[in-house]
Amino acid sequence: MAGNIVGFLKSTISFLDKRAEEIGIITLGLILISSMTFSILARYFVHTTFFSVASHWMEEVAKYSFIWLLYFGASLATRSGGHFKVTAQFSVLPKKARKYASLPGDLIWLIFNLFIIKLGFDLCQASAEASLSLQLPMKWVYAIIPISFILILFRLIQYNYRLFISKRSQKGGESWANTL
Repeated sequence: MAGNIVGFLKSTISFLDKRAEEIGIITLGLILISSMTFSILARYFVHTTFFSVASHWMEEVAKYSFIWLLYFGASLATRSGGHFKVTAQFSVLPKKARKYASLPGDLIWLIFNLFIIKLGFDLCQASAEASLSLQLPMKWVYAIIPISFILILFRLIQYNYRLFISKRSQKGGESWANTL
């Protein structure tokens, strides 16, 4: 019984490790497209007060979905090591040193993430306003900042762990759960 639970948890963690950002991006993309389609159809084809108000709601949903989608995209890029980096200067280094040349930049990035996580939590706690149309507390919109930077921080550590410590390939799609 305990073996089944552990196996299930390990497979669930492995699945989320491989697909969490993609699931979030696809879900938010579908919400974005659906809400914008509704908003356009309501604005140009249905001329009633209800649909006019609902159109404004959907525009706000689309805006916040897009913001969250971008932050999940940043985490996805971090997971695969796909963030923009200037690496031309590394070509003059010996081959063995090239692997370690990006570590100072990643350390600065890690510290930056910790700083933004702290500021994100402060923003969420200090936020008292609500969104215009939905009257959604803005702290829920701002929550993407600490959530995404925690995820980016985890993915940055995970990427470097796999690159420097683990024998598993970054491109092999190995799960974090399998490295534990």
